Amino acid sequence: MTKASAGPRIDELERRRDALLILDVDEVVLEFIAPFQKLLSDHGAHLHADSFKLTGNVRSMSTGTALTGNELDQITLRLYEEQETRQPVVEGAHAALRALNQDIDILFLTAMQPSYYDHRRRLLDREGFTYPMIATERSKGAVVSDLSERWDGPIVFVDDLPPNLQSVRLSCPSAHLVHLMANDVFRPHLPPLPPGATPARDWSEAERIVRRIISA
Repeated sequence: MTKASAGPRIDELERRRDALLILDVDEVVLEFIAPFQKLLSDHGAHLHADSFKLTGNVRSMSTGTALTGNELDQITLRLYEEQETRQPVVEGAHAALRALNQDIDILFLTAMQPSYYDHRRRLLDREGFTYPMIATERSKGAVVSDLSERWDGPIVFVDDLPPNLQSVRLSCPSAHLVHLMANDVFRPHLPPLPPGATPARDWSEAERIVRRIISA
């Protein structure tokens, strides 16, 4: 991959089936918000979900002052550094992916600094998620567009962030979009999903949606 990405090259990926399921990792396969809230507490801060963003919503418990973007970045990097002990698997992901992998190829696409690729790879492998993974700072839309050139069947992209879904909608209009977000704390402030995106409340519903897509 390029310096902005880590993991297998797209032309190296094994294609066993015509259809491809591309999964974000944080809040889709691994919990992010709950472990992040615990880490904030360790730093004397608390998340007040008043809008769909972290900056401005994380405040010191002693002073009420909002943490700066740099402070939030440092806490996020610590979470990635310690993810192997901090991030549990989202409920239902194990069973759903085992079942879906009988009919569709699976790939993880995580927007994370490539330097933490090995940490995440070890964590996913330990949990039995041995599907290939690309960690990238590129636009997810650009990566999905490149992937779509290798698979002839349906491309399904699952992410918790509407802007990532929109990026894929613009770069790869033929992709099927599914919104899945494990933690409900930001759900009241969720921006509109792009046209055609299907919301799933949990992995049970997401599995049914994916099956409808690949069987259509």
